[in-house]
Amino acid sequence: MSDFYQAWLDQSKKNNETVNEGPRVARGKDLKWTRTRQDYKAALMIAPETGFPTGGSLLMKAEIPAGWHTGKHIHGEEAIYIEKGEGFMLLDDQRYDFHKGTVLHIPHRSPHQLVNTGKDSVVYIAGLAWPLESFIKMGPMEQVEDAGENNPSVIAKAPREESQNWPTDGRRISMHLEQHEKSDESKHGATYFLMGRSGKQNGFKATAVAISSIFVDLAHTKSHSHAHPEAYLYALEGSGYSEIGGKRYDWVQGDAVHVPPGMMHHQHFNPYDTDMKELRFEFGVRYWMVDQWRGYVTVDKHMKATTHMID
Repeated sequence: MSDFYQAWLDQSKKNNETVNEGPRVARGKDLKWTRTRQDYKAALMIAPETGFPTGGSLLMKAEIPAGWHTGKHIHGEEAIYIEKGEGFMLLDDQRYDFHKGTVLHIPHRSPHQLVNTGKDSVVYIAGLAWPLESFIKMGPMEQVEDAGENNPSVIAKAPREESQNWPTDGRRISMHLEQHEKSDESKHGATYFLMGRSGKQNGFKATAVAISSIFVDLAHTKSHSHAHPEAYLYALEGSGYSEIGGKRYDWVQGDAVHVPPGMMHHQHFNPYDTDMKELRFEFGVRYWMVDQWRGYVTVDKHMKATTHMID
């Protein structure tokens, strides 16, 4: 006879199988675009709905046509990267301008909306912890206004940007491409810390989701070998492959790589003649787990990667 404890054991086994057998790469060319109340055009990349065994997180790509705005809504934290286009975000009725390469932090429960003021479409990548927030009943989502065409008179009355910081507690909300700071670390060809590890860098205070950094891996090089809980990489430029759990996964610009929950060893490789650049998302639940998890290491010298590339 089955009991609740046996059900827990069975679920644990199923969880392990789901993680081990789950997909690792979301293909940009295979995205299923849809129109929503919030976005003219949006597609889930890494998400439970697309079959990825996430730890309560997701990655989405969306497009705002010229002359349009997103809806205005309220939910948990969000991290946004502007891949293309220009405009501004209204957050708590404050304006934050953006253009290609800008990162935006959305504090928990702050009403926000993106407006395209340019001649071309705005394309953005967003990370959220909505599945986790929904599961614990702590991330109510409210739609205040639907996506639609801009009203010139409303746009003309929009406030001017006064600061990149949030008046409520001084945290940083936006950071532009020309403000990205190169790190001294040598685990990649170059690393630009944005919100940094754990979201506490450059004035940001991201807790649930952060765009931690941009990695640049030079031609014919590899990243350091390591293990940690869940993270995402979005391929901004170039092509490469990742070894995750001993298996190889090739990817190209516009794809997203999922390092699943757990402590699965992984490493990223650039065997080609051009540099590759990856945008990195990470989630706060990672650090909550790391503080409790014993019996693992993340330091390079303790790891062995299966590769024939020259160090």
